[in-house]
Amino acid sequence: MNKFLLLFFFILAKSLYIPLNKRKSKYYWKIKFDDYIPFIPIFIIPYVGYYFYIITSIVLLWNSKYINNFFITYIITSILAGIFWFLIPNGVKRPMINKKGIFSKITAYIHNYDDDTNGFPSAHVYATLICSYYLSILLPQYSIIIWSINFFICVSTVFIKQHYVLDILGGIIFFWISIIMTNML
Repeated sequence: MNKFLLLFFFILAKSLYIPLNKRKSKYYWKIKFDDYIPFIPIFIIPYVGYYFYIITSIVLLWNSKYINNFFITYIITSILAGIFWFLIPNGVKRPMINKKGIFSKITAYIHNYDDDTNGFPSAHVYATLICSYYLSILLPQYSIIIWSINFFICVSTVFIKQHYVLDILGGIIFFWISIIMTNML
């Protein structure tokens, strides 16, 4: 399939997040462990870095034989997540941010801008895993850096109180389901 057409479907599938994020959450899957995770404002850097990571991944993969599978995996995951978010609207109850400083202010802005829905699965987690998976195949010599970036983006979601621990697990599960489905095509 043409990579430009897949890019179009990628953008379309990714945009499913937006209308689904404007719905009210019915479920909040917080576990006791979430209470022990501190709010660490500097983790807003890898959280926002996620957007650059996706763009960088597309640029690096664009002329490789992996770009089509990257897009297909991402499209499958976005559709599955969108169906899940539609059927089971879940979210994250975010705390008030009283800390001062630029990182706290940016986090507060994101909390205000991004509604509390679409928690499980975490799009940050599944998207970052997809990027890291294909980048590490393309650039195995940089695997440690790639998976380190992946780790920091994933854990940033709980350190800035944008997700619960179970949301990370959901992102991992949806990633693997989509990898399996892509490999079956």
